[in-house]
Amino acid sequence: MRLFYFLFLISFSVVAQNPKLGVTITSITTEDISASNTEYHINYQIENKTSEELSFFLLPNALIANTASSLTLYPVYRMYQNGVFEDMDGPFFEYETEDELEYAKIEDKTSAEAKKLINKIQTKQSYVGKYFYKKYKDEGGKSEDFQWIYQRQKLLNNIIILKPKETKSFTIKTLWNKNRFIKNDDLEFYLDENNTIEIELILDLKTNLFKDQLSEEDLVKINANPNFIRGDFVSNKMKIEFKE
Repeated sequence: MRLFYFLFLISFSVVAQNPKLGVTITSITTEDISASNTEYHINYQIENKTSEELSFFLLPNALIANTASSLTLYPVYRMYQNGVFEDMDGPFFEYETEDELEYAKIEDKTSAEAKKLINKIQTKQSYVGKYFYKKYKDEGGKSEDFQWIYQRQKLLNNIIILKPKETKSFTIKTLWNKNRFIKNDDLEFYLDENNTIEIELILDLKTNLFKDQLSEEDLVKINANPNFIRGDFVSNKMKIEFKE
């Protein structure tokens, strides 16, 4: 019994130390862009550690806080102060496109610049939605649910494929509004620049939770692929500064 337990622990340890994917934050850069905003670039890599091609759903250039991440395509982030995890809804928020990031930087949302940019964003979204709808119908799709068609194609467009032993690099661009007090329901957290603050990324890869956004044919194809992976893959922690 002891031998079996010992061998089980060895097996578990090997699996734990050799996940299919390696996630590594490589660097974090910051730039003060205004009195109220600092831009952060979080650079990271995803490595396929196997000898098989791997696929998974991920929108790699945005991020979302752990506390708000129940159903997301984004990498999830966790914040630590002096080694202690703090489940705060912030300080960063998701921006899927450069235009969304630029809009967030504009302090006066009633300005001509802001109105022009939001119109550009809406025009692009409308064009993409119509393109997705036409593509779906041209392929013989039967649904008339425009929102479902849009979400389905967005999901299918965000399948990452890694060849055996391949590593891909990504950059997440986001903002900190220099607010040090961050609330999460009844809890309030404070980003103290004198503390050691760290961030880690988690790839919370799912398929079944997206089943309502996919057709039965999509699900059959994905589930038939043994290398379309699920699971949690956690990065290293990296120190991150919140100084003014």
